[in-house]
Amino acid sequence: MAVPALILTVFLASAQLVTLDARDMDLGDFFRFMASAANLNVVLHPAVQGKVNLMVREVRWELVLDMVLKSHGLAKEVEGNIMRIVPIAVLEAEAKQKAAAEQACLNALPLQTHTYFLNYARAESVAPIISTMLSPRGSVVAYPARNAIIVRDVQTAECSR
Repeated sequence: MAVPALILTVFLASAQLVTLDARDMDLGDFFRFMASAANLNVVLHPAVQGKVNLMVREVRWELVLDMVLKSHGLAKEVEGNIMRIVPIAVLEAEAKQKAAAEQACLNALPLQTHTYFLNYARAESVAPIISTMLSPRGSVVAYPARNAIIVRDVQTAECSR
């Protein structure tokens, strides 16, 4: 079994350049090194495994990280000073799950009705514009006799908590 060759040098100038020559470096160790170069904390998904072989000289750490992520089918998510590394499929599944939860929340909210009386525009011309901004459950009706629009929709601020 070959012994992994590893030479690490970090240039933390304004551009945060890294020089790295690694053969069979553990992927977890690589991400820890990148997090250290970026002054970030790192959280690795349990499925993040494998080896990385690379040789880079004075390259921005973000570029090196993105290339390794892409070649291993992984993605990063940065929140504050924490970088989370997960398989792309996990991130996509989480996004679908979040969208489904938000849709369920919107479907559960009661509809609210508001009437707006217009002074400088015709209700018939404003109603189509407003209808593009509503949720799928929303509706807008122009009431020309009073130059008003009646908007019925959910209040979305409650779902974004």
